[in-house]
Amino acid sequence: MRRSQARSTEAIEFAKSQRVRANEFSSTVWQWLRNRQCLGQKFRREFPIPPYTADFCCVELQFIVEIDGEQHGTTAGRAHDSRRDRFLEGLGYQVLRIAGYDILREEGAVLKRIEAAVRKRMEELSCRINPSPPAPLPAAGRGEP
Repeated sequence: MRRSQARSTEAIEFAKSQRVRANEFSSTVWQWLRNRQCLGQKFRREFPIPPYTADFCCVELQFIVEIDGEQHGTTAGRAHDSRRDRFLEGLGYQVLRIAGYDILREEGAVLKRIEAAVRKRMEELSCRINPSPPAPLPAAGRGEP
């Protein structure tokens, strides 16, 4: 993705409007994620990944947290989310979906779920970046009588 696409005037204005209209669910999650409070990872709010905008995105981990409101529970909403998730996963992102009302009902459990998913993603990427070193080759002359 070209940076100019993600930083287009339209994408920036849309992200700003989403931040202003943030509901209680999103505001609560933002307080958990902002300022590297979640395992030291930097999250961005309303991050454009054209043609979509992620609720919260850790670019370094390619990890997205989506807060699902009522519209996501409809047949059309689930179909849209499925297409969107496949698109984002095709770009290498991992998407964690959280039902909005769970944030109010089970705040501690939701925070732990986010942290566990971030920790797992960090471990997955660490293995890709720092694979185990290959086994050493046998030294010349060893094992021969």
